[in-house]
Amino acid sequence: MWSFLIPLCFNICMEIKKLSIIVPCYNEGKKIRRNLEDKVLPFLRERRINFEIILVNDGSKDNTKELFNVLVLENVRPLGYDQNRGKGGAVKYGIEQATGDYILFMDADLSTDLKALDLIYADQDNADMYIGSRHLKESVLAKKQGLMRRFVGRSCRLIVNTAFKFKFKDTQCGFKLIRADYAKEMADRQIINGFAFDVEYLYMARLNNLKIKEIPVIWENDEDSKVSTFKSSIRFFKDVRIIKKNKSNYLFASK
Repeated sequence: MWSFLIPLCFNICMEIKKLSIIVPCYNEGKKIRRNLEDKVLPFLRERRINFEIILVNDGSKDNTKELFNVLVLENVRPLGYDQNRGKGGAVKYGIEQATGDYILFMDADLSTDLKALDLIYADQDNADMYIGSRHLKESVLAKKQGLMRRFVGRSCRLIVNTAFKFKFKDTQCGFKLIRADYAKEMADRQIINGFAFDVEYLYMARLNNLKIKEIPVIWENDEDSKVSTFKSSIRFFKDVRIIKKNKSNYLFASK
């Protein structure tokens, strides 16, 4: 799956005129500039992608805000607010500011290798929504999560797939690309600000008959992850119940 990947400028099937990349940031002051300069920007420029990167400071308590105030990088827009909302709230804010015709959101720690984007550009299915999956047979886990987080992840996946009759291998991988008109419709209807917003978006996509495609990823666990397994799990399950009760809110007007 991964051995044949070549730069996108030589192997483009999916037409994306402008790609908006949303990166929610919470206490990412130590890594975000280095990740952009050393990895993200070189990757995008090599492939001659027309892009904008929207960094959303989600009420960080470290020096992220101060860094954003002086950050000047081509096609990078550092935005944000002072009060922490949660990852879903940060993604929603970014979507509202995006100007591309497709929107990708990904984690600031770059747990998902950017080569997943090559697969999307080379894909001939032209799906409305692409979701990265750590659990497809072609996926590569360079560094796995700890036992507790893997257990919680499996439990969440089982509950979500049962509750919403999904068949996805992975709903929570932080790498998803959505057609911008649909992403903005979803953001308008979004209720959840926490990690369960991924489930909310997938539920909206399924209810409105969007074409969804899972793609394999190369993924590496970030040992500096700021996620509290216990607290996040409690909130996640509460939010899943809220999503389940709000089906009528998620139907697009045109459907």
